[in-house]
Amino acid sequence: MDANEALVLFELLSRWSEATAHSPDKLCFESTAECAVLNGLLTQLEKQLAAPFKPEYREILADARRVLAERWSQPTLNG
Repeated sequence: MDANEALVLFELLSRWSEATAHSPDKLCFESTAECAVLNGLLTQLEKQLAAPFKPEYREILADARRVLAERWSQPTLNG
């Protein structure tokens, strides 16, 4: 995973973990183990990434999204 991927994934998982955010519902998961893995991944990203704590985080995130958006042309994960 490169730095852009890690940053975009961090933002997604952070958003999903907020109580007020839109996140996948329980039908998306087959086991609570999947939620545990995602939460563990978020914890690891929090420990490793410096960008979320920088004042220019929003610009860094926008740049990472712009780079990665070129890899995927579908509106959703499954097309």
